[in-house]
Amino acid sequence: MAKEIPVYLFVGFLESGKTKFIQETFEDPNFDSGDKTLLLICEEGEVEYRPEEFAFGGVTVDTIDSQADLTPDVLEEKAKKSGAGRVLIEYNGMWLLQDLADALPENWLVYQCIATADGTTALTYARDNSMRALMLDKIARSELIVFNRAEAVNNDAARQELHKLVRQASRKCDIAYEFADGSVAYD
Repeated sequence: MAKEIPVYLFVGFLESGKTKFIQETFEDPNFDSGDKTLLLICEEGEVEYRPEEFAFGGVTVDTIDSQADLTPDVLEEKAKKSGAGRVLIEYNGMWLLQDLADALPENWLVYQCIATADGTTALTYARDNSMRALMLDKIARSELIVFNRAEAVNNDAARQELHKLVRQASRKCDIAYEFADGSVAYD
């Protein structure tokens, strides 16, 4: 049997702060496992990665441009080509997580799933039936959701609505609110 490859999954809609979160993770020397790392990007946002600022080497940045390319064979080939011992995936917010689960090679195990959401749009999405379903899909498998730009939801009514949304999907998902000054408040 092939060696297990840990997968760290970052989910959320476009402009929700996934790239920034991953960039900051790679800038932390404590995240260096000594393994080569494959960073798979499934959507192109406004923010670009700055590999020269990563705290460690051995990171290969690659893309999945189409959902049709999300197959075990394609993923295995990308891992093999990079020599990766672990994988980070910046997942497309419009794709269902079950599609990724079906595409993961058998030896790829999701170790952690973190969701991000933009506080300026989260309530609008939560109130729209089709967007709400996509949000719930991501939250249900996440251990943490970070509402960034939290100034937009920094009142009791907004936080209660977001709390109910998250709890509808998951009892285990922690909820964090990140503000522009870098401070974080927890639900």
